[in-house]
Amino acid sequence: MNQDETFQAKSPESAAAAQQLLGGELISKNVRISGRRTSVRLEPEMWEALEEVAATQGCTVHDLCSAVSDLKHPAASFTGALRVFVMEYFRSAAKTNRPVGLIQKRIALKDSKSG
Repeated sequence: MNQDETFQAKSPESAAAAQQLLGGELISKNVRISGRRTSVRLEPEMWEALEEVAATQGCTVHDLCSAVSDLKHPAASFTGALRVFVMEYFRSAAKTNRPVGLIQKRIALKDSKSG
């Protein structure tokens, strides 16, 4: 089974279930990137995460979008770059958060003993 077959739905019902499970819904919002308005389509969870990052960093979603746009590779998709930014932001936070770090160490220790 190749990767494409793994994600193909077998019926309309399973396609609907997969879409519901994976979110599937994209929300379009207008953002300003360096003063220029553009439309961005992201999952509701990604918008919530961007808003959370902006609040934590004391800036606006527009500021974050401008920063990501400035830093992304010219050939990269902007929405893809936003998703990677959010993932890397929270990965970094997870690594520096002491309780999460302790949990990660315990899991690694447990895995090394069982493997």
